[in-house]
Amino acid sequence: MIKFQENSADNDVSIKFVLDNLPSIIQQCYILEERISHKLFSDIEVMILNYQNSISPQLDWQTIVWEISTKFEYKELWFAPRNWIHSKVDDGDVDIMHSYAFFKLTHYDRGCNYNTNEEFQINNNRFPTSNFFRHDQGYITIQFFLNYNLIRGLSYQYSDLTKEDFDLRIYRKMCDWNKFRKNTFIQYQKLENHGFELGRCGTFFEMKIDVFDSELFVKEYEQGKLDESLEPIEKALKKVNENFDIFDDIQSKAKKYYLDLDPILN
Repeated sequence: MIKFQENSADNDVSIKFVLDNLPSIIQQCYILEERISHKLFSDIEVMILNYQNSISPQLDWQTIVWEISTKFEYKELWFAPRNWIHSKVDDGDVDIMHSYAFFKLTHYDRGCNYNTNEEFQINNNRFPTSNFFRHDQGYITIQFFLNYNLIRGLSYQYSDLTKEDFDLRIYRKMCDWNKFRKNTFIQYQKLENHGFELGRCGTFFEMKIDVFDSELFVKEYEQGKLDESLEPIEKALKKVNENFDIFDDIQSKAKKYYLDLDPILN
């Protein structure tokens, strides 16, 4: 642990040294944050694809990693089976943004104000990757979402309306969707018996990821491949797979809701 000493003659880091070198120290921390974050999400993405497709190859799981800039940058990893993706856009280019539901590996920031109408949240943690290794500022979680973007995508139907009528129509549809989503999730609170929690405002289910073993991570990081250090992720994936039929049932209801809402697709 660094001790701050008034007397710079001591071997420990002095306040003067830190202040004189603060920009460089912060820059080095950002560089380390980016390197570790990139390695974590790259290896976790490969692990999720290999693990999920080995358990259920017929589902053909898809992934995407987002680089999100909201105050402080952070990453999210979304994953979902191919058959959860809206068939209208499934013409060879698979886009999880058009899935009826998806899972996401993301940071939970204790200081954030959650907005139920947004897929990405404001991140107040300057070094969010630390949440993999300690939970004092937040934690890492796997969340199950019903996709808001498909409802937004219906806006093309109302291009002939005035802006005021257009905004009102979309607002009402989004309110109806929020009610549907909340009422649907309430019906599946039995997931809480399997380690999942109903998230803020009843808009998603989540499972917290156990802290990583930092010493094991450093050892594997230096060897170039993360393996046993990712066991907390694998543990959570097992819970996802054990309860996949429940998640698939919820997804089916979201799909029906959307298709019933969009007459052009029927």
